[in-house]
Amino acid sequence: MAKKSTGIKPTVVALTGGTGFLGGHMLTKLLAAGFHVRALTRRPQADRDCVEWIDGSLSDEASLFKLCSGADRLINLAGLTKALSRNIFFDVNVGGSKLLFEAAAKAGVTHVMHISSLAAREPRLSHYGASKAGTEMLLTARKWPFSWTIVRPPAIYGPGDKEIFKLLRAAKYGFLPWAGSTKNRFSMIHGEDLAAAITQLSYETNHTAIFEIDDGKTGGYKLSDVAEALANDKGKLPKAFAVPFWALGTVGAINGIIASAINRPAMLTLSSASYMCHPDWTVRERRRPNIANWTPQFDLKSGLKHTLDWYKKNGLL
Repeated sequence: MAKKSTGIKPTVVALTGGTGFLGGHMLTKLLAAGFHVRALTRRPQADRDCVEWIDGSLSDEASLFKLCSGADRLINLAGLTKALSRNIFFDVNVGGSKLLFEAAAKAGVTHVMHISSLAAREPRLSHYGASKAGTEMLLTARKWPFSWTIVRPPAIYGPGDKEIFKLLRAAKYGFLPWAGSTKNRFSMIHGEDLAAAITQLSYETNHTAIFEIDDGKTGGYKLSDVAEALANDKGKLPKAFAVPFWALGTVGAINGIIASAINRPAMLTLSSASYMCHPDWTVRERRRPNIANWTPQFDLKSGLKHTLDWYKKNGLL
C-alpha cells in the first residue's frame, strides 16, 4: 500500500480527454475541488466557468504547449480505445503522448498523471494493451524534469458509458453475456469514484508511482456477482452465460475485415477479443494506493443501480 501524502493544491490543471466519459466526471470533480482547468478539445465546447478550452489534438505540438503552459499538473486521459490497426494505436496513444509529455516538460509542468489501463499489464493480448504499455514506457524509461503517476483503472462504468449500457440492455431482456468464461475475475470502478480518486491524488505531493485503483473489492468480481447485482424487483437474475474466445474471436475477425473495408474502426476485433477473454483483470493489492480523504462511494450493486436508474430516468432503458 502506498503511503498517504499531503501537499499544496495546484491552481491550474491541464487535462486531455476532458470531453469523454471519464473526462466529464473529471471536469466536474476538479471544478468542485476548486481547480482551474485547461482542457484540450478537437471540437467547439460550451463555455464553462473555470474551464479554458484549448483547440487542438495530441498531434498538434503548438496546442499541446499552450495547454501545458502555466499549469502545475497535467492529467492525461486521452487515447484511442479502437483503431483500424496496431500502427494507428501506437501513432496516437504512444506518439501523441510523447508529444504531450515533451510539451509538459518544456512548459514547466511539475507533475504528470497518466491514466493508463490494466491492459498495459498484458501487452501481448491486444494492440490496445500494447499501446498502453508503450505509453507507460515513455514515462518509466526516461528521465523527465517532472515527477509522474501512472493510474491503471480496471473496467470503468457509470451513467453515459456505452459499454455498460449494452450490458444493461441485455440484462433487461433477461440475458447477461460475458467474454471468455464465467469464472473470469475482474475489478470495476464507478466513473465518479475514479474521477474523485484522481482529483484527490492531484492534491498530494509529487511522487513517482504506478497505481491500480478499483472500488476496493479484494479479488474483484465474477459474472455471478454482476448477475446478482442486476436482479430485478422480484429477485429474478438475468441468465448469465459465457461467449468463448473461438466465437468472440471469429466475430471479431469478421468485424476487423469489415472495418478495414469501410474505413471505420470496430470495438470488437480479434485483438480486443483476446483482451476481453483474459481470465484475470483484477487489481494487484500492492498497487492499490492509500489515497488521503478518498473512499469509493459505490460498490458493484449500488453503482449498477445508480447507472441503471440514470438510463431509466433518461428514457434509454
